[in-house]
Amino acid sequence: MRVYAPLEDPVVSELDQVAKERGLSRAQLIINAIDLYLHQSEPSTEELDQMRIKLDQANAEMDQQKIEMDQLEIKLDQSDSIVDQLKLQLDQERTKVDHSSTAAEDLKKELDQLQAKYDETRSDANLRWDELKGLRSEVSQLKRELEELRSTNQKLRDELGRRQSEADQARGETEILKVKLNSYKDTLKLKDDEVDFLRAHIHQLSDKFPRALPPSEEEIRAKHWWQFWRRA
Repeated sequence: MRVYAPLEDPVVSELDQVAKERGLSRAQLIINAIDLYLHQSEPSTEELDQMRIKLDQANAEMDQQKIEMDQLEIKLDQSDSIVDQLKLQLDQERTKVDHSSTAAEDLKKELDQLQAKYDETRSDANLRWDELKGLRSEVSQLKRELEELRSTNQKLRDELGRRQSEADQARGETEILKVKLNSYKDTLKLKDDEVDFLRAHIHQLSDKFPRALPPSEEEIRAKHWWQFWRRA
């Protein structure tokens, strides 16, 4: 039997990668995954509580990282503002150098300092930007894991509801069977009582009427009754 299901390209690529690493075909890997899912043990209430605690912890960590990410964005904006101010100061100093040849050497030194400060600030801003991108990637990964946990939790809830519904249905059917069984027992008891009554009645009738005996051989030959007895 063949079963088909649409898959997104990233999922197909990941399946192929895992199948290649394990030396399996894509179909065999999917069969193994389905078999593992169908035969996995149902999680206990304690395990569900632990999963909820982990989910709450992940939400708290994600909120904390969002706060840190917002703070980094604010710092990055501040760094950009500082850079713009430094650029403005740098342009102003360059203008002064053009208008004052006597202070050119001092302005050049200050310009070099400003340039170094600008490069340092820019480098720090780039570093913070890289950190921010890394945090965003981690947040995205946490969001995906959170969605997977929510999906797993919902599936477990659905499975639990289905099992409870099946149990309730089985209990209802058991009660119906018990009622039918008691009815059958009552019917059989009534039949047994009727049979006992008929047997007693037949026994009474048998005691009242003498049992008919066949005629003797001489009487049969004399009265020609033997054909009657043979038919009987």
